[in-house]
Amino acid sequence: MSIQACANLVARADPDRFAAAMSARLQARKKLFPIYAVAAEVARAPWMTKEPVIAEMRLQWWRDALES
Repeated sequence: MSIQACANLVARADPDRFAAAMSARLQARKKLFPIYAVAAEVARAPWMTKEPVIAEMRLQWWRDALES
């Protein structure tokens, strides 16, 4: 996932955190947006599906994305 996609997700899910990240320097934003995007996904994962396996798959995707 690109930094821009992470920023868009954060802007929709957590506008206050997005505004705070935008006040940081560009290099810091490149690190902050993926972390904040993961936080947003973890927070909403239980409500995205009734199937625990699907929620686990979504979270695993984020783990893999952060490792790469």
